[in-house]
Amino acid sequence: MLLVTQEQFQTYLFLGKDGSYYSKYDGYLLQSVFQPIFNTQQTIIGYEALLRIYDNKMLPIRPDLFFKDATRTVEQILNIERLSRIIHIRNFSLFSQRNIQLFLNILPESAVHFHINKIPTLNTSLLESRIQELGLSPQYVTLELLEFHYHDKDKLLSAIEDIKSHGFNIAIDDFGSEASSEERVSLLEPNILKIDRSLLLQYENGNTTPILSAIALARKQKALIVIEGVETAKQYEDMKSLGIDYFQGFLLGKPLPLQQQNHQAA
Repeated sequence: MLLVTQEQFQTYLFLGKDGSYYSKYDGYLLQSVFQPIFNTQQTIIGYEALLRIYDNKMLPIRPDLFFKDATRTVEQILNIERLSRIIHIRNFSLFSQRNIQLFLNILPESAVHFHINKIPTLNTSLLESRIQELGLSPQYVTLELLEFHYHDKDKLLSAIEDIKSHGFNIAIDDFGSEASSEERVSLLEPNILKIDRSLLLQYENGNTTPILSAIALARKQKALIVIEGVETAKQYEDMKSLGIDYFQGFLLGKPLPLQQQNHQAA
């Protein structure tokens, strides 16, 4: 069953002892963690919400492998993806400072369902109103379109335009991997381009063309740039020298529950 009502979603949510929201669905435990994103002054401008999935033995499952597993049904994938977004938003509203960006991952399949499904609880208007109910604003929410392929470019474009029309920002995640390509960027015209760590590593190894081309593409589209996977001081300085806007990686901050991030910042 595809979950569609707030009451149905609520059945799978609970508050943990740490005061954070979690979800249990189909034998899996879902947890929110948040990784900070910094500007060139090393000030936090936002957090990317990341999903941790555990099986019934509390063994972790990589989310990218989970969502790409062909043995899983579309219903299971969409329900878990939506439940993860709900706990991310709730936890962010509980523990975040205001005027900080929330970056939320979204599957292309889910973006299209938001747009074309006629059930009111699945559309972008509901996401907008729910975010506002929690004291957040769409202008401070960036939906990161994951690098997964999607067969119908016209439907995807229409869905992304609808999301933008409600005031949300759009980012292309992991640019340089899978479907996060120049073609997708040119089609969807994102506000933010997140460059995959693999391009950073190529740059370190002397192949500078991929990342310089990505930066040129972002500037052409007037998109801000996030470099992902910064793990050393040299990588940070190299990327800063290229004029990149924002930085994300273990050097600067690891994914943690948001209240722990705030404690560290204090």
